[in-house]
This record gives sequence, C-alpha cells and structure tokens, in this order.
Amino acid sequence: MSTANYHIFYNSDGRIIWSTTAEMDAAMIKVQTDEGYTHLQEACVNTPLDESYWIVDGAVSAKSTFSPTYSTILPDLDAVINVTGVPSGTTVFLDDVSAGTMSDTTLTLTATEPGKFVVKLTKLGYIDHSTLVQVQRVIV
Repeated sequence: MSTANYHIFYNSDGRIIWSTTAEMDAAMIKVQTDEGYTHLQEACVNTPLDESYWIVDGAVSAKSTFSPTYSTILPDLDAVINVTGVPSGTTVFLDDVSAGTMSDTTLTLTATEPGKFVVKLTKLGYIDHSTLVQVQRVIV
C-alpha cells in the first residue's frame, strides 16, 4: 500500500478537525494554528479522518471500537436491558438525547415504552457505536 503525506489539523483533545494532501505554506498553517488547532504532517496509508483516527502523543492513531454485549435488543415492555463491556467514561445517548456518562462498565436500561430507540455510545478515542432496540408489548 502506498502512503501519502498529510497535513493534519487537530484540537486539544486529539480530535482531527481536517486533513489534506494539498500543499500548505507557512501562512496557511498559521491561519489554522491561530484558530487554536495544532498542525501535524505525517505519512499515512489511509486518510486520517476523525471518524476512525485521532492524535495521540503527536501521532495519528486508530480509534478503538466498542464491543458491547446486549442482554437483548428485543425486550418486552418493562424488561431490563443490560449492556456490558462498555468502558467507563462512555457517554450514552438514547435517540440522540444524552442519558449521562457511565461510571462503570455495565449499562442498565428499563424498557418503559413500546417502540424503537437507538442506543449510541461515544467516548474520546473510540469510534461511535449505535444499536437499535425494539421494545415489544407482550400480548397475553
């Protein structure tokens, strides 16, 4: 695989704001550093985009992936859903509304309403992860 020389601009969290293989002169770089971004020039095989990469110790690094285990994604109404294997410090969103930040590695949800909702997990240094959960009303 061939590599390309990238100019990468990132913020203080290591999040890549943008990158390019275009020529950059000192004046162009200064405009971005004046905006508060740090500049890095690095040869990369893949385009260093924020979705998959971030900057760690001044170098491009691949983000980790979540590997959660759901007790069910088709719970009955009022059932408990346990999600394990989630790193502490992960922010949880339910249908894009923040449900807080995890302090341990297990998330417990109660299916209080029938219908579908998306559980989204985000954490710095990780690729965002989403799972569709469908709560079923049990007919007896």
